[in-house]
Parts: sequence; structure tokens; C-alpha cells
Amino acid sequence: MLVPFLHTTANVESWPRAWHLHPVLVPLLTAAGVGYLIALRAARRSGRRLPPAWRAVAYFAGLAALAVALLGPPDHFNGVLFWVHMVQHLLLMLVAAPLLVLGRPIWLALWALAPRTRRGILRATLGSRPVRSSLSLLTHPLTVLFLYNGSFIAWHLPSLYQAAVVNELVHELEHASFFGTALLFWQVLLDPRPWRPRLSTEAAVLLLFITWMASDLLCATVTLSSELLYPIYAAQPRPWRLSPLGDQRLGGAIMWAAAGVLYVALLLAFLAYPAMRRASKPRHRPERPSGQRHLAS
Repeated sequence: MLVPFLHTTANVESWPRAWHLHPVLVPLLTAAGVGYLIALRAARRSGRRLPPAWRAVAYFAGLAALAVALLGPPDHFNGVLFWVHMVQHLLLMLVAAPLLVLGRPIWLALWALAPRTRRGILRATLGSRPVRSSLSLLTHPLTVLFLYNGSFIAWHLPSLYQAAVVNELVHELEHASFFGTALLFWQVLLDPRPWRPRLSTEAAVLLLFITWMASDLLCATVTLSSELLYPIYAAQPRPWRLSPLGDQRLGGAIMWAAAGVLYVALLLAFLAYPAMRRASKPRHRPERPSGQRHLAS
């Protein structure tokens, strides 16, 4: 029998207490939170205009989602319940990553630096042709489309998926792949500057639509399959009397519904944004000639 991932447990009664302190992740998450606060303070002292409060809330909500996914119950039950593993993937790719990007940590860190240091960093990245070309290729919409969807689909192939369940190193690689490609995808979609211009509405909608269809294809395959795609779960204890096939279908349905709702909401938002922006602009009345103003008074 294969040995599941080290943190896995089948004792559902311990669910609320299923947390662990990872020797690498805890310091990294702490440093990310403290660093953001330090950057906010430095930006305030320099007289810079601070980002809206909701961006800081989004950033720390993203860190909280990361902590839940990697240190909490999803990390303990992912080797026993397929649907829990899917929740973990959703937290990494569709919750934590976009929230962190919305917090604009890169912009905040740059503006918190001394002007000379900031100019040096921007000159080294945007002023160097090889670096600029590499960044342009890495952040190209087609590149992020391939990396994000390719990672999502590849890691759900039965061979790779089951290897990630039984091997901690492979599991960490899976998480890094999911989270890294998701950060890149959402950065390009939501806030690509200063590395590249903001996407047009048409490009953003197309990127989202293709990603939505790729996600739907995988989720439909998992949900509607009459065969057990991941036999490793058949050898595990069955909490809540959920059969392995029922577990697989539940996990696929959760992915299908959650991803679908998010992608559709974002599609509608991108389509509505230009009209909302036009409507929010004040309309300037044509100024009347001085004679008409005098008569009106």
C-alpha cells in the first residue's frame, strides 16, 4: 500500500485542530506580511500616495488563504479525500494568488524604496534589453495561458497526481507550480505594469474565456467519469462513508462550480468595466458665450 503525504490524517474529528507549523512556510508567510507593513509605513513616510485600504485587505486575505491551504486542514486530508485536495488547489490558484496580486506588493515595495534604489532596480530590469526581452516573453499572454492551464491539467493526470499524493517532494513541486503559474497569470491579467502594458479588454476576455474552457474540460472529465481516475484513494480510510468514486465526483464538481463562478464573474466585470468607467467620468457642459451667461443671470 502506498504511503500518503506525511501530514495526511483520516481522523475527521481532528479537522478543526489539523494545523501544523512548516519550518519554511511559516517564516516566509510571516516575512511577507511584515514586509508589506514595513513597505506601507515607508511609503507613508516618503509622502507617497498610499494604495486604497482594500488592496491591503486583499493582500492579507491572500496570505490567510495560503496559510489555510498549506498549513491547515486541506493539507492534512488531501491524501485521504480527493475533494479536499481540490479545495487546496482552488485556494492556491483561484483565491490566494489573485488576492495577493490585487494587493500590489511589487508596486508598494518599489515606491517604499529610496528614489535612487528604485531607479536602479527599474534600470536593471526595464533598461536591460536581455532582461526586458525575457520579461516580455514570460509575461506574454500566450505564455501565461500555456503555463497556467498546462500546469493545472498536467498535475491532474493520474500518474502525476498520485505521485504528488505519495511523495512530499513531488507534492511541494506541484504546489510551487500551481502557485507560481497562478501568480504570473493573475499578474498579467490584473496588474501587469511596469513589466508590460495593461491588456486590452478584448485580450483579457479571450484569456479568461480560454482558461475557463480548459478548466471546464478537466472538471467535466473528472466529475462525469464512471471510472476511478485516482485509485490511490480507494486504499485509504473513507471518512463520512463517502465512496472513492463519489469523492472524485464531488471534488470535480467543486472545482467545476468554483472556477466557473469566478471566471464568469471576471468575464462580466471586464466586459462591464469600460462602460462603468465612461459613466463615472463627469460630463462637461459646453461653456456658453459671455453674453448668454449675462442674460441668464
